[in-house]
Amino acid sequence: MTGKYGDLLKKARKKDSEAENNNESTSSNTAKQEAVKPALQPAVNTESTTEIEIVKEKEVSLTIKVPVSWRQHWVAECKREGKTLKEVVTEMLTEKYGKP
Repeated sequence: MTGKYGDLLKKARKKDSEAENNNESTSSNTAKQEAVKPALQPAVNTESTTEIEIVKEKEVSLTIKVPVSWRQHWVAECKREGKTLKEVVTEMLTEKYGKP
């Protein structure tokens, strides 16, 4: 016997699988095109007009220890603004120290 959440998950998974089946033909073409792209490719930097193109680098983790309540507050505020915590922290560090 499944609970109410189990039933909801089954319905959501069923809808997702149906949507994937409908979009399979168009997404397979897109996936093939993306697979052909090189790992390092220039991207347009929209924040700074002086730097027109930058090269995407491999991303690494940056870990800090903070109280749980602070993190929960920051994540909630980011969601209200429609941003991620990563975007906000990256923006703040770039503002303070600039880019290499």
